[in-house]
Parts: sequence; structure tokens; C-alpha cells
Amino acid sequence: MINFISNKHYSNRYRDEYWFEKLDNNKYSIEGNLQYWRVGGKEGESGIDKHDYGMIDPSGGPYLEPNGFAIDGKKVIRIFALLDTFGFETEN
Repeated sequence: MINFISNKHYSNRYRDEYWFEKLDNNKYSIEGNLQYWRVGGKEGESGIDKHDYGMIDPSGGPYLEPNGFAIDGKKVIRIFALLDTFGFETEN
């Protein structure tokens, strides 16, 4: 499982820079020059719930899904929409 470190800058395959900012104890946002997002719902659901995405994938990556990565050593359990980006809730 990939573990991202908050405020560390990463680059995707198009060399777009992104990072995860800590919002509170177990919530983070993704920031950077990421455009053209692809989003998906959870398997078996008839629609997409913007409060609980099944996956998000900006052009160039990274592809992110709940339970598939961690931030600051804590597994991400939920992805949700924020005003201009996406948020991530981790285990406590």
C-alpha cells in the first residue's frame, strides 16, 4: 500500500505537482495542478455519491480509491468532494 506524507510534493506521469494537506486529525485534501478528474462510484451502487466516492483519478494520476493507500501512515477509508478539490478521511 502506498503511503503519502502530508505536505510532501509528488509529481505524476505528466510532471504535475500535487500534495496532501492536513485539514484536521483524520482529514486531508489533495492540492496542486491537477485537472480533468475522472470519478467513480462504489461497486454495486446505481450512482455516484459525492460524499463517498469509489475512486478518483486526475489526468496523469494518481489513481486513488478508499482502502488502497494511506496518508501519514493512516489508511484512507473515504473520499469526498470539497469545493475545488477532493478530501480524504483516514482511520484514527
